[in-house]
Amino acid sequence: MSDVFDQAIDRVLSRKNREVYELLQRSGLYDNVATAIRGRKVLVRGKWLTDFASCNYLGLDLRPEVMEAIGPAVREWGTHPSWARMCCSPELYERLEAALAALVGTEDALVLPTISLIGIGLIPALTGKGAAIFADKVVHKVNHDGCRLARDMGATLTSFHHGDLSTLEVGLAAHAGATVRLVVVDGVLSTTGRLPELGRILEIARAHDAIVYVDDAHGFGVLGESPSPEHPYGRKGNGVIRHLGLGYDNVLYVSGLSKAYSSLAAFIGCPKKLKPFLKCNVTSYLVSGPVPTASLATALAGLELNAREGDTWRRTLYEYTRAILDAYRERGIPTDNDTAFPIVSAYVGSAENVERGGQLLFEEGINVTLQGYPLVPRDKGVLRATPTVANTWDEVEQLITAVGRVHQTLTAR
Repeated sequence: MSDVFDQAIDRVLSRKNREVYELLQRSGLYDNVATAIRGRKVLVRGKWLTDFASCNYLGLDLRPEVMEAIGPAVREWGTHPSWARMCCSPELYERLEAALAALVGTEDALVLPTISLIGIGLIPALTGKGAAIFADKVVHKVNHDGCRLARDMGATLTSFHHGDLSTLEVGLAAHAGATVRLVVVDGVLSTTGRLPELGRILEIARAHDAIVYVDDAHGFGVLGESPSPEHPYGRKGNGVIRHLGLGYDNVLYVSGLSKAYSSLAAFIGCPKKLKPFLKCNVTSYLVSGPVPTASLATALAGLELNAREGDTWRRTLYEYTRAILDAYRERGIPTDNDTAFPIVSAYVGSAENVERGGQLLFEEGINVTLQGYPLVPRDKGVLRATPTVANTWDEVEQLITAVGRVHQTLTAR
């Protein structure tokens, strides 16, 4: 008798993700285990790597003031507020929600553990039978999962590309009778660091009484209001909507604290009148587990530090990113980042090049995020570097030199 798990594995891999599975099995480049950390260096399989795969953009994971916030909170509240939120919550949640709403400029906010839980909870809660959803083809997979769940509950799901908004406009007009029209987009594209035309998307959506769900997982904490030559990312780190000078009419602003704020938490910025509805209808509020006490405490501590020092950090982060981009272009390393957002992808083409490039960078002592098919199109594989404030100029130079050598090796093959 054949093993049922073997059958299940073979059946699923015949349809999807075989390349990732095989790469995981043979290369050791994914699913690494770090056994020590020293600043922005990690020890992996006995080798110290300079880390450019972290998205701890503001370096708060290493700040003593953030670490020291954990002890008092845990002594007061215990390690784990083990209620579903609908049952009970420590008041740390309310403090965090008030601070987040004040920072991004929404009327209110609702905190949940992750953006993934928000995506699969909020999108179906808003839509369902008779609704129409329009998802950007490159929106993050967790949002696609939420859209497909809503489709299974009776919504119509249509895709468009943020570079061709005529498709969105036509689709919204064709679904004028839908009970709800929801447009789902990322605030910052996670492979390129580019921003879709959110201003135009909002203009189209508002003309058709549609809601726009903006997942600003990467932008929050980095981008902010009033960008200028002195502060290219803007001030305060209060997100892509404020960065572009757009209002929150018709917008559900979704972001997380697991990147810039190094804390397990996510939130929905919303009108006050919507918050009770969300509490009653978002499954991940009703029945999911909580945000750990430590993460509530570190998020609050990080927000306080951001208010005092954040604009200086963002200037440093911009300078690191600008230096990497300029060096890549001088060396002919393909990248399409035109915003200087701290996601810098070196395009290497095939999945084989991604694997070989990752191996070479490991030998050079550099850790980056490897993105090959099916995460990206087959010929658009990238070695993605995400600098953080906790990196140093020496480490930035190390990255530039290493990627330059890898690029030469791959293009000479």
